Amino acid sequence: MNIYYAPMEGITLYPLRNIHREIFGDSIDKYFTPFLTASHTFHFKNREKKDVLPDKNPAFDDYPNQVQPQIMAGNAENFLWAAKEMKKLGYNEVNLNLGCPAPTVVTRHKGAGLLTDPDYLDDMLKQIFSASSEKELFPEISLKTRLGFSDPSEADRLMEIYAKYPVKELIIHARVREDFYSGSARLEDFKRAVGIFRQNGGSADICYNGNIDSVADYTSILENLQNRSGDGESVDVNSIMIGRGLLSDPSLARQIRAAADASSSTTSSAQTDIADGASLAPEELRTYLRRLYEAYAEYIPEDRNVIFKMLEHWAFLHVHFKDCDRQLKAIRKSRSKAEYHAAVSNIFANCEFISSAGDH
Repeated sequence: MNIYYAPMEGITLYPLRNIHREIFGDSIDKYFTPFLTASHTFHFKNREKKDVLPDKNPAFDDYPNQVQPQIMAGNAENFLWAAKEMKKLGYNEVNLNLGCPAPTVVTRHKGAGLLTDPDYLDDMLKQIFSASSEKELFPEISLKTRLGFSDPSEADRLMEIYAKYPVKELIIHARVREDFYSGSARLEDFKRAVGIFRQNGGSADICYNGNIDSVADYTSILENLQNRSGDGESVDVNSIMIGRGLLSDPSLARQIRAAADASSSTTSSAQTDIADGASLAPEELRTYLRRLYEAYAEYIPEDRNVIFKMLEHWAFLHVHFKDCDRQLKAIRKSRSKAEYHAAVSNIFANCEFISSAGDH
């Protein structure tokens, strides 16, 4: 089972990708970048282009296959230009964003906005895959989609369309656009959609995305998808994609791999050793936060801006500290590097640490 770090705007930038890779090793098979906008001007924004430059991948020994740029485009011409640019930078695969639910994206007929017009999407993909058959010029292409815009029944037509093209991997977020990121993942609709994709000749690898925030979530979802209870449909997935779960617990992928190894072990002692070694340790998290701060300080001017960026992480990481409202407030009120680091030291020194975010 491959494990991917989901693309998240403003978060999965190269500072995070490199630091996470350095500290948590190869628990993640592939990191997806925040989307790059394929503009009609045929120029990327400077910060977007900087994020995918080869020299921004020092922690990766095979970045062309371990980092995947995601492209936001509303037409084939713009996407093809952007994909070709990524090939020039050495990337072997790019991802087309068909799932972003943000109103500013949808109203521009991009992201999940493309799901509202299946005929247009079909023609766009036809142009993309016809032109990108020149493998020396273009990388392979994966798609990241939702089950539909407002109703999962829309997946029927979408899967028929996707099945027509040589997609390298189909990543399905088990929600519709109108769900945004709330509520439970639509597992039965996901399974039905994959079935339709296969029935129509779709051969791409399938990646599941949605609500994997703990080892227990992973186990439960995988059991459902594989129908281990024997009372429903089953589908095979090649990969899982995790976003917010990794922000809450940066060691989650390692824990999932350890749990999978432990479940296949024949001895209880081996299971215990693996499980114990997989949990997030307080010093490990502290090192991760320190290295992230240092990396962001090189990326962002001014301490206050770096602190704002770190607070995006603390919005998820606070679950590891019990009864820590006062200490968290001090972190949020930090106005200087010294104040921030003092507040972080205080929370580690005075609050009970909870290794698994799911145990809070």
